[in-house]
Amino acid sequence: MNEGLYLRQLSITDGEDIYQLLQQIEANEHEFKNDAFGMDCSEFKEWLELQDNWANNRCLPEGYVPQTIYWLFQNDTPVGFGKIRHRLNEHSRIIGGNIGYAIGKPYRGHGYGTELMKLLVIKADELGVTEKLATVEKDNPASKKAIERAGGKLVKETEERWYFEF
Repeated sequence: MNEGLYLRQLSITDGEDIYQLLQQIEANEHEFKNDAFGMDCSEFKEWLELQDNWANNRCLPEGYVPQTIYWLFQNDTPVGFGKIRHRLNEHSRIIGGNIGYAIGKPYRGHGYGTELMKLLVIKADELGVTEKLATVEKDNPASKKAIERAGGKLVKETEERWYFEF
């Protein structure tokens, strides 16, 4: 599975292949937000610039923390993406954590979620993120399994979600 898999950080020059990937992932799947879903191409370019700003701690809305987005590629095809918030805040400790991912619909069920989480944990370490938390809604057992396989340790459970640390 690892052969041909790699991460690439979001760039303001990302193009049609990334745009098409983002149209395969609903706007809010199991608490993972994809604000680019349903955008037209001109809005997509503005969104890329906004995400680049946020990654570099510029123009952050109130209550947000810097966040870097990475695309998961299988050879030259983007199959998923992940987000790393550079630190946790009160909200992300309850919902979302600071590492999350989504896989394009055609690529689900092939182990990409596990591989993406492994790579995101490495990137989080490289960014100096010391506290790494992923939360999973209980109606998403596939993501739970992927996070466990990626090395996540279950540290808390509520009626709504599981909490994993790396």
